[in-house]
Amino acid sequence: MTSENRKHLRIGLVVEIELMLPGQGLVNVRTRNISDGGLYLLLDDVELPPIGSEVTVRLKNQLGDGEEPPTNRAMVVRHETDGVGLEFLE
Repeated sequence: MTSENRKHLRIGLVVEIELMLPGQGLVNVRTRNISDGGLYLLLDDVELPPIGSEVTVRLKNQLGDGEEPPTNRAMVVRHETDGVGLEFLE
């Protein structure tokens, strides 16, 4: 999909994420970019979850006001050599 066809603007942002993978448990990863509709995760030394699988993601650190960040459900929609693209589920 080209940038002209995207529903949401991507922001190049690197933050640490806790990723819960079915059968693999919790792993710490980083984002390459994020948007209102999803995010791209860099998965160094982590087996890529299958396209269509549901995962959960959460910011690793507390929010600015000390609150715990929410946990979000997402679906794997794309594989690349260095990671996966996720779409947030409602």
